[in-house]
Amino acid sequence: MNIEKPIHTYNNEIVPKVKEIDILLKSNENISLKKASSLLDITESQLEDILIKINEKEINSSNFLRIMLNGTSFICKILKRELECGSPYFYNAKDLSYIYELDYEKVLNAYRFLDLDKVTARQIPAILAQI
Repeated sequence: MNIEKPIHTYNNEIVPKVKEIDILLKSNENISLKKASSLLDITESQLEDILIKINEKEINSSNFLRIMLNGTSFICKILKRELECGSPYFYNAKDLSYIYELDYEKVLNAYRFLDLDKVTARQIPAILAQI
């Protein structure tokens, strides 16, 4: 995550972006190159390269996650790392540290401070607020 407090990055960048992507995917319509590149924080040129790589001509809800898995932005990397961890229901300190690119010791200290061994997605903000 960037240098601002992780909870601020989570609340101000990650959550709104995920909500926008969720709404867009539920719309079930073709997605413009401009809209997708803006949502994913990647250039239109990179997005075109990804479409070629995954052998797609347009962007829609059925291929959007594959596009994300090939993107290089922060939000795309979060998805990749989340899937690498098995998209867990419960997150331990190691997984959370890896997924959000946070210092492991700081994450572990937050878990200890809250007396938790693992958290659900709903509890992630509590951990991030302690870092």
